[in-house]
Amino acid sequence: MRVKFGYVLAAGALAVAGIAVASLAVVKQIVGTDASRREPLRVIAVDDVSAPRTVTLPLNEATRAPGHYAIWFDSGRSYAQLGRVIAVDDRASLVTREVIRSRGTPLRAGQSARWSGVVPSQAADVGLPFTAVTVPTALGPAPAYHFDAPTDWPPSSTWAIHIHGQGATRAGPLRGVPVAHRAGLTSLVVSYRNDHEAPSSRDRKSMLGQTEWRDVDAALDYAVAHGAENVVLVGWSMGAMIALQLTRSSPHRERIAGLCLIAPVTDWRSTVLAAGRRARVPAPVTRLALCALGSPSWRRATGLQEQVRLSDLDWINNGSDLNVPTLVLHSSGDRSIPIALSRAFADAHEGLVELVELPKAPHTLEWNRSPELWETTFSGWLHRLLSVRLSRSLQ
Repeated sequence: MRVKFGYVLAAGALAVAGIAVASLAVVKQIVGTDASRREPLRVIAVDDVSAPRTVTLPLNEATRAPGHYAIWFDSGRSYAQLGRVIAVDDRASLVTREVIRSRGTPLRAGQSARWSGVVPSQAADVGLPFTAVTVPTALGPAPAYHFDAPTDWPPSSTWAIHIHGQGATRAGPLRGVPVAHRAGLTSLVVSYRNDHEAPSSRDRKSMLGQTEWRDVDAALDYAVAHGAENVVLVGWSMGAMIALQLTRSSPHRERIAGLCLIAPVTDWRSTVLAAGRRARVPAPVTRLALCALGSPSWRRATGLQEQVRLSDLDWINNGSDLNVPTLVLHSSGDRSIPIALSRAFADAHEGLVELVELPKAPHTLEWNRSPELWETTFSGWLHRLLSVRLSRSLQ
């Protein structure tokens, strides 16, 4: 059967156009700044009479996981922190968990709830004195939480700067503040452009750490102005990429004593390719999306103010200038950022990067799954880091 060549060209053009449209959809997901919404849960039962207080929820992989989690209900206006699993009914597909604390309207059967790993959910839940402050940035004032060092310790000139991930808020990194406090450090939990707390850029798009580091660098300005001589950067997910960029570009990079990176993005290209394979997106679509991110000619289509320099956001193959001790806390249960990338990152920086693989947990829920192990590991590394720093300063 003869086919006219024009039809073949037209079909090819349509295919290319389809790939381009699909690629732009992928780009929109990559640079989006909204957290993904989880399927709602139905609260089955609440026991406010017995001790401990309990809530019964549908059983699934998340709700049966050991550790500490939370649910949001009443259209996100109310919150309950959940602790240990009390009972599992596999036949009825139900799980009952301890309710540690709640806030807002009373928790009742029949309510719709959303599962969360954000524990604690606000600075007051940490149980430590703090001050709400603002950090002057090029885009305007960015809110931050300032937790003072313990008053019963000798004054410390080392601060911990806690950096959340993409689509998250300052609540996420609060999990690391008590560890830094017990080590005698002041903590600053920061916000940055397009996270719905700090001022937005004109395009309101995530630049994957390429520009966000400037706002966190302003937080380093704040810390230094308030007495910090050294800083430890604690970065979660994309916050890890921001921390890495600071070691390269910040005027304060000589003050950076160490990095603690949780479920880190260490190479965006590999992260996006892995996400595309997991979502069964055709490889040409994902590759074109990556090209679009880095192409000035695609800026109008992507809506980005500038192209993303993916090679600069690859600390596995292009990070030979990393020169500070780094702890990586990651889990093989992470389906968003494969732990293979953290292993490659550690191999690329042998002797400088310590990778600790924690029990299986979803992305950035390593603390939730194993809080004592997470805190012990971070604390031990932090004390070793500070001891080495102190001994060098005394020489």
